[in-house]
Amino acid sequence: MYRIPSVRVRIALPAAIVLASIAGVSAHIVKGVDNPTLATAFVSSPSATADAPVKIAWGAVDTKLRVVCFNVANTSPVRADDPDSPRITAAGFELPGSPRGFTLLEPLGDEWEIVEGARATIPGGNAVTLDFALVTHANNTDWQTKSPRPHEGIPPGQPAVRGSGTRFCVSGPFPDTLPNPTIPGESTATTVELILNGVVVRFSRVLAHGQASDLGLWDNPLRSVPLYPE
Repeated sequence: MYRIPSVRVRIALPAAIVLASIAGVSAHIVKGVDNPTLATAFVSSPSATADAPVKIAWGAVDTKLRVVCFNVANTSPVRADDPDSPRITAAGFELPGSPRGFTLLEPLGDEWEIVEGARATIPGGNAVTLDFALVTHANNTDWQTKSPRPHEGIPPGQPAVRGSGTRFCVSGPFPDTLPNPTIPGESTATTVELILNGVVVRFSRVLAHGQASDLGLWDNPLRSVPLYPE
């Protein structure tokens, strides 16, 4: 079982370096915490870093619901003993507060579903609450440990380019602003890429001769655990 230390993970950087880091972000490289070279992903907004959630409204009536689309690509190297592994079998997201009421719009079918309020225990870090998680072969909120069927999830060997992998579209109460990652105490307009800062990816069948799993985070010093402490 993964450990849950009592300390919060954060790396402080000089302001100039942090700002340069944010300015250069065009998508999110994700690496497994236990297996950073064997379990990797590329999570991106649909077309550009400035993509914003789409408001659902009728005339002047704002439903407070927004639609967010993004792509998840499994860039993990193909296992020599199993060309179908490792697989991405879940992608969850932290948001400020505890919003609920998320719905999966795409893809539809029997493979993917949404779980809300799942707890993820990061290897070597804290437990975090995922406001929503896209999971395959889920078991209630047991998003982290349920063994997948052999060919479910996103296969390995996909390119790290925008639009690669599986596209997901989700509707829900996404906030119009998020904490500014470079200026503590200030907010900024929500973009899809800012939402992706809080991604947690579940990798299954990472190692040979077993069902070893791993959790991956955005590979950036700005990624604290949790991202939005209560």
